[in-house]
Amino acid sequence: MLRKGSRKAKGVEEKTIVVKKLRPKHEVAHTGAWKVAYADFVTSMMALFIVLWIVSSGDPELKAGVARYFRDPAVFDSSRGFVPIQQQEEEFISLEGNDAFKDLQEALQQDLKRLKEYAAIEGQISVRLTSEGLVIELVDTDSQAFFDLSSAELKPVLRRVLQVIVNRVMDVPNKIAISGHTDARQYHKTPFYSNWELSAARALNARRAMEEMHFPAARVERVVGHADRFLISPDNPLDPANRRINILVLREPKRETVKSEQSSPFNTAQASVD
Repeated sequence: MLRKGSRKAKGVEEKTIVVKKLRPKHEVAHTGAWKVAYADFVTSMMALFIVLWIVSSGDPELKAGVARYFRDPAVFDSSRGFVPIQQQEEEFISLEGNDAFKDLQEALQQDLKRLKEYAAIEGQISVRLTSEGLVIELVDTDSQAFFDLSSAELKPVLRRVLQVIVNRVMDVPNKIAISGHTDARQYHKTPFYSNWELSAARALNARRAMEEMHFPAARVERVVGHADRFLISPDNPLDPANRRINILVLREPKRETVKSEQSSPFNTAQASVD
């Protein structure tokens, strides 16, 4: 063996070792495609942050507008460009006649029919047009009740019905009113608790459940308890149908007369609950 710097051994031929380093014939040229992808990513993230900021702002009208935008691409009109949320609502209100409410009525009825228990509660749900707006009435029967007797706790079936209502009514900007009604059976739980408190508590719990389902609190105009003052069956004051919850989708706000405040089951001042 030869050491570095030693002389060549006698009789041993010296070999030259050549090391060749291979280089690529050409390097791959960089393109600007990644810049386009990166720009799209940054734009998407910016849009996401804007949407999150709007949702966290607490403004129910802005939230409703964002929801409508993602549900209905027609919010962007190719002939006019982007239609502002306020203008969309004004256009809806300008068309807010019986036709618009009838469309809402039919859509809500179709939504309710998709409930798995609809066949059992079909006779307990009424969706009808009135001069005040669209009334959704949920009544009790002997075989099926939305509340237990003398209780203001919502049954699971009522929560599912309210979820369907919220999902549909969220698509319109109108405010709502909620009223609770009882039959004439006297409430004897405590001396200071009567059908007034029970009907009001049921209406309030319905409102609270709807808000938990993301219905904007600012769109609840009033919550009212009427006790047994507006019976469906006045000839049978103990009829379970007298126990009910009404949700009214209001028409365009107008100055109400004293007469309407006195006659409407949605406007009984002495039963109002804040």
